Amino acid sequence: MKKKRSGGSSPKHKSGHVVALLVLAVAFLFLLTQLPVLEWGGFSTKPVDLFSDIRVDEQSLDLPGDAVWQDTESDSLFFSQEAVVDSMTVSTDSVTGDSLTPPRPAVSAPVRLDTTMVGGPPRRDGDVVLFEDFSPGEEGLSHLLAAMEQRLTLGRPVRIAFLGDSFIEADIFTQDVRSRLQSQYGGCGVGYVSMHSDFPGFRRSVVQSGSGWEVHSVLKPREADWSLMTLQQQYFVPLEGASAQYRGTTRIERADSWTLSRFLFVARNDCSVSLKVGDGEWQTFAVTGSPEIQSLEVAGKTNRFQVRTGAIAGFTAIGVWLDDTQGIAIDNISTRGYSGLSLVSLPAARCTQMQSIVPYDAIVLQYGLNVMSPEILHYEAYARKMVAVVNHLKSCYPNTDIILMGVGDRSRKMNGSFVTMPAVLALSHAQRLAAKNAGVVFWDTFAAMGGENGMVDYVAKKQANKDYTHINHKGGRRLAGEFVKSLEYCLNRHDE
Repeated sequence: MKKKRSGGSSPKHKSGHVVALLVLAVAFLFLLTQLPVLEWGGFSTKPVDLFSDIRVDEQSLDLPGDAVWQDTESDSLFFSQEAVVDSMTVSTDSVTGDSLTPPRPAVSAPVRLDTTMVGGPPRRDGDVVLFEDFSPGEEGLSHLLAAMEQRLTLGRPVRIAFLGDSFIEADIFTQDVRSRLQSQYGGCGVGYVSMHSDFPGFRRSVVQSGSGWEVHSVLKPREADWSLMTLQQQYFVPLEGASAQYRGTTRIERADSWTLSRFLFVARNDCSVSLKVGDGEWQTFAVTGSPEIQSLEVAGKTNRFQVRTGAIAGFTAIGVWLDDTQGIAIDNISTRGYSGLSLVSLPAARCTQMQSIVPYDAIVLQYGLNVMSPEILHYEAYARKMVAVVNHLKSCYPNTDIILMGVGDRSRKMNGSFVTMPAVLALSHAQRLAAKNAGVVFWDTFAAMGGENGMVDYVAKKQANKDYTHINHKGGRRLAGEFVKSLEYCLNRHDE
């Protein structure tokens, strides 16, 4: 008779236990790699990286061509000293956010790119990030400075337009540039506001509501009528019951009220438009049909403005302007997901019409987030196209200064810590050279944010989102302080 085996486990059971232990060990090691670097008493832990022996550190690479990002003084972005490129046909396969651009007008001359920056303007004076003026005779801010000097007799506000992407969406950064300058030099109101916003509560400087507007923007260029496009980069067709309401707020200084309410539009046919300010009665205005941009305005201090059109054939709304009659006005014109390149197709005639109604003393271009990619370190094609954009804006607004803002800092996780993405320095360098070749002013946003790993500091102080890409309202206030400090530096030097 055979005896039964007692106790122990079968080989099959033992192998199952081993597999289970291996799985637990791998899971534990993976969790260790996710731990942040901890600091206390002057000591810090080291990040756990299972692949540190085989991982390639981008910052140690000898990057070719235009991607010498670790040398911020290098001017080798463009391959040829005498590169002459037709700015309308340059490939931008690496550019995102603007892949469908409208037909572009012929260019009378190609864009010539100078690759040298010998004897360039200084970039800092102490803790001030300077406006780098690449214009002939260093007159790149002459119109803005002259307007500031004459603001008491100008008969209108000194006006600056900020064109950008999601970095300044919802009036982030610009709301604090505006309030700081208005507190110093006078003025009130938030300037331009669109007829419709998908996220009206996101913006803190104005309370906006309404319905019945069909939106057309540069983000869908083939669906837009480009003969109607303005610097605002969008227009609105009214549907049945179309209306819009705007109310001031005390959350932002000097945004609680304004003294001039305006509604801009194109009405091809005779029609009527109704406006209302404060608690007053609706006022109905008879409008004569015209292909030109028209403006209806109501003067008087108020904290509320309403527009009502209804469905009108051949009618296009551009937006409203809530301003003072003096001081400083700042227009926030932001388009999420936009690279800024199709601005080269703005119709000059529309720009001229707009300038006669809403004159700009300076236009600030803040773009780059939708161009930059961790895998791309070559931005010469984008820089050439941005030169064409700037030159087109200069021709459309000959009495307006152009300021090109460099891209802000952006971080990616490497070896367990967030660090500046190499593409940031490559793109910022390209934007500086674009400003030089266009002969305009450059402002280094990356430097103003603290330089390398500046975004990490913003996130740590809850001044930026944890995507390590976008600043929030607190971060906008901090960065606005740097911009205003740079501008006041120029103003003080101009007064000497």
